[in-house]
Amino acid sequence: MKSRPELLFILFLFSCIYDPPQPGREILIHNQTNKSILILDSLTGSLLNLYDTAIVNKRIYISRKPNYITDYGIYQKFYTDFELDSLKSSKNNRITLYIIDTLSLKNTLNQISDKRLFRSVVIDIDTLKKYDLNHLFITDDTILFEHDYNYYAKRKQ
Repeated sequence: MKSRPELLFILFLFSCIYDPPQPGREILIHNQTNKSILILDSLTGSLLNLYDTAIVNKRIYISRKPNYITDYGIYQKFYTDFELDSLKSSKNNRITLYIIDTLSLKNTLNQISDKRLFRSVVIDIDTLKKYDLNHLFITDDTILFEHDYNYYAKRKQ
């Protein structure tokens, strides 16, 4: 039997799945504290899980949930243009992110919201769409939303 490389090539082309990148905006969240935090979009639900488990080939694999940021870690939150436009069409021009300290995770989300064991930041959608750089810096006492870098390097010559 003679091999036909063009048939293999055509089969290979149809087996590849291309997922083009969606237009949107990202927020880079920088945890500048020495403790871990959890970032949530809403305070609904009952349980908070920091780790996810899965069984692969009869072995248990444990992975960290992406919205759980370790100390001095970075988390990337991406919003597509479709998500941002649907929020604006529902007359909600803001995104609220809730920051929960991991010491408060022994409580349920209802207890966290009732006792105000969280910090929150409100981001305007028009501001998010206006800038390409969107960084959220979280420290122990301040939450700062920045759009530009004012960095100047001086070289010795």
